[in-house]
Amino acid sequence: MRLNRLSEINHNKDIYGASAAISCGVFCPTFGVAVAAPLIREAAVLVVGTAECTWYARNSCIYHSEEPCYERFFAGVFEDTDIIFGSRDGILTALLQIAKDPRIRCIFLVSTCIPEIIGEDLEAIGQAAEKECGIPILPIHVAHYDRNCNEFGVAVSQTMKAMVRLMKPQTVKPGTVNLLGRNFHAGIEGSLKDSELLGLLTQNGITLHLIIPEPCNIEALQSAPAAALNIVTSEVGRELAMAMEDQFSTPYVFFEPSFELDKIRSGYQQLAGHLGISIQKIIEKAHQTTVLQLQEARQVLAGKSFVNGGRPPDAFEAAAFLTSLGMVPLLINAYRLTDNSQEQIDRILNQGWDPYVNYVANPNAAVSLMPELLPDLYIGFGPVDYLKQLGILHLERLVPPGKIGYEAITWALAAVKSVLAGGALNVSF
Repeated sequence: MRLNRLSEINHNKDIYGASAAISCGVFCPTFGVAVAAPLIREAAVLVVGTAECTWYARNSCIYHSEEPCYERFFAGVFEDTDIIFGSRDGILTALLQIAKDPRIRCIFLVSTCIPEIIGEDLEAIGQAAEKECGIPILPIHVAHYDRNCNEFGVAVSQTMKAMVRLMKPQTVKPGTVNLLGRNFHAGIEGSLKDSELLGLLTQNGITLHLIIPEPCNIEALQSAPAAALNIVTSEVGRELAMAMEDQFSTPYVFFEPSFELDKIRSGYQQLAGHLGISIQKIIEKAHQTTVLQLQEARQVLAGKSFVNGGRPPDAFEAAAFLTSLGMVPLLINAYRLTDNSQEQIDRILNQGWDPYVNYVANPNAAVSLMPELLPDLYIGFGPVDYLKQLGILHLERLVPPGKIGYEAITWALAAVKSVLAGGALNVSF
């Protein structure tokens, strides 16, 4: 399989190299629903499709969700005839059967590729079931073949957006915020409750109302519009923020993870303006401290080569960040292009580097190049023992979940320097 160089990446399909597949790889978007939807403790999930698809989704929930909900996650398995003629009656019967459980107060109805290909009308089925059983049925379309839903982050976003139907108008509480979006790629541990962002807001009299998605009940979600401001802390929260603004007039501000100092400062300034708090001196101090840390890190990291990707933050932004410190990018494992990607790609190319780009779900393609590339550092998922045999140092993730703002840069710098120094990863704040 031939991998493209960074200069050849213009569309998502270019990330797949010579593969002809629309979505080559293993990251089925049903995973996104499986880890996000069960966080509502009174929600059930019904995934419809082939046995393989529904098993994968249910297995993902059991092993990767903070709320495994074994008894609330259902597989609507298609028979051969269903693939030809559809299964409207079977899906409707399953929904009504699930709804008989008095603990269930809403049901996520999740499609997979086959129902989408044959045109199964989940909206119509959901409306019919909802009319009969009286609880919300929330259709989620996650066909893997669809370029608009070719990885699980998109499915998390769709699942979150559907939650707006569970919300109700509220009296707005001044000085309160919701945090929308979180990072499921880097593990389920870590929480924005312990983040620099929330700590700074709390110190200035701002109260956290909700983090979505996190384990909660229906009443908590119903109250979400009581917050005075939504802070989008991951791109998966964007669609919900826009839906809440449209339906409840809740304003929102983007404060997504970034390695760019100016974006972090601008984000804090926007928050201060919306919330009416004075944090300029605190932000400037943190900004200048981080500038000094970057200057010091460059002295240590310049000339070191790396392969990165597989876990957030965005692979292109992370590569541009490390390249700006004088490091040499050899290969980038990426999911897809974002609205920020071209700027980051240009930053790397303008410094004279043109690394390989690999689709992150095809790790064998990247690993096969390791004996040739021999980077100093491999960041992300990787065969640890094999990398060790080659003398390549390994850092599992550049930034853990729950780190956002200036602290993410501080953590990343400390982690990279520690691993390259040959010591154990020892980063704490």
